[in-house]
Amino acid sequence: MKKLLSTVAATTVFFAAACGSEEPEPAPPAQDGENSVDLNSAPAKTQWDSVSGIQAPVDSADGPESTEPVPHQYAHTPQGAVQAAILGQVWMATADDQTWPDVSSTMTAPGAGRDQWAQGRSLMSVNGTIDNAPEFKGFHISDYDENNAQVVLATEYPDVGLTAYPVQLTWQGDWKLVLPTLDTAPDLEEIDSLEGFVEFSA
Repeated sequence: MKKLLSTVAATTVFFAAACGSEEPEPAPPAQDGENSVDLNSAPAKTQWDSVSGIQAPVDSADGPESTEPVPHQYAHTPQGAVQAAILGQVWMATADDQTWPDVSSTMTAPGAGRDQWAQGRSLMSVNGTIDNAPEFKGFHISDYDENNAQVVLATEYPDVGLTAYPVQLTWQGDWKLVLPTLDTAPDLEEIDSLEGFVEFSA
């Protein structure tokens, strides 16, 4: 197992790597009353740009509507959740010493995981860009309703390869990351292909 980043040490890259090869199942069809929910389309009209060396979808039809002081105000859609999942991971990993308190309060949901991350982040100093940055390749929405979403991000790391990592979100007037505690944080899992994922990259 190779740790790239724990929930607390969110200063270099985002995740934790582990061996594995399970492919995601296709997203379930919409249930009655959910015909307007599309789990298999990427955010539309997306603009990608570098955030401290990481290419990220900084704008789309599903948000964020505001970037001050950090990205927020996403559409209450699966695609808004995808945007929040990616940008939340990027900003947690790259926010400098002045910005990380805004990341914590604006982009993440209250809870023990956020408390642990904030405590650990306060002990570090981050300033600069990420070398050998990972590249987002796609996503798979493994769970979704109007209150919660789980977005599995497919990301390629220069020294690891193609990987998958689940990001949990909750709707609290905006999509916010639900950070796991250190003892419940999932590992990043190696995958063989983007089969089952919606391709989404710069």
